[in-house]
Amino acid sequence: MPAAFARPSPTEHALSTDAPPREVARALLEDGSLALRAEAGAWGAVEPWMPRIPAQEPAPRDVRACIHARPGGPEFAVPAEAPALELRNVHGWVRPNGTILLHGPEGRVSAAVDPSGRRAEVRLRPGEREGGDEEAETGVEIFAALTLASAFLLGRLERTLVHAAAVAAPGGPAWLLAGGTFSGKTTTCVNLIRAGWDYLADDHVVLGRAADGGVAVEGWPRRFNLDHGYAAGASLGVRGRVDPHGFGPGRWRPSAPLAGVLFPRVQAELPTALAPMHPAGALSKLLQQSPWLLADAGAAPGVLALLRDAAGTPARELRLGDDTYRDPGRLRAVLEDACVTGSGSGDGGRSGMA
Repeated sequence: MPAAFARPSPTEHALSTDAPPREVARALLEDGSLALRAEAGAWGAVEPWMPRIPAQEPAPRDVRACIHARPGGPEFAVPAEAPALELRNVHGWVRPNGTILLHGPEGRVSAAVDPSGRRAEVRLRPGEREGGDEEAETGVEIFAALTLASAFLLGRLERTLVHAAAVAAPGGPAWLLAGGTFSGKTTTCVNLIRAGWDYLADDHVVLGRAADGGVAVEGWPRRFNLDHGYAAGASLGVRGRVDPHGFGPGRWRPSAPLAGVLFPRVQAELPTALAPMHPAGALSKLLQQSPWLLADAGAAPGVLALLRDAAGTPARELRLGDDTYRDPGRLRAVLEDACVTGSGSGDGGRSGMA
């Protein structure tokens, strides 16, 4: 194992009120194969991005890929050609040798990702105006850069990051809720938690292979970004961060086998319903929620096979109406009727969304 993965001494991780640790190391996956190491000057900016999973120091023998976050500006000139990808104002370029360069506005965040070497170095230079717009923008850019860096390294671990929530009936396998912003992922997740279901995450999950060759889901939970009108039962179109623990203490599960995929979309004026989706359509939509796929040609075939197998599980469109926005029991009934028991469409026996 390279020296860069050597286990820091206990004093380097000890919490102190006098000074921050020189370095923080965290495992990002249950098996410890992906780790993040942040120098003291970068940890404060990195911590909001970290999935809210039990803190685990990565064992050197388990680490196969690592993100190293440190303070400072970019160590490369911005390429002259158009970027190959973009996420939240962070642009990316794929170099001839396979390295992926990431650069945010004014160099506040940058990264060099070496997928074949399974390493990424993220450099952070936060804005100077604390509490202002620049700080908020920098937080979004840091989130994007770390998300992209982790996605590229996950591809080399035969896994993929997907913009999706994941929920599970008690004791059952996981269902993905895959979709873009404002598609209803978080509201659906919260309602199902309140109705007695478990959750893995509301925005990012990692797909990988289960021991039996099927698809397994691992959640990267963070505070939920929930509509301000949720408590009153009426969407306001403005969201804020909430702790999901308050909706169902003890209902988080770190991982589960994949049962199927739901693609939510909000149509408030119509009743909530499900309709079956062809695997080709499901794969197309999953690819939209894994936009980093083609940036690393070396990992693309394996990642595509994983997404194809996920799309081959039962897939359904989930139309979300006002009837279930404020009624967790009704939503649970719709999903358990069609997903858990497979006995119907969840729309009064009708087989579509007409």
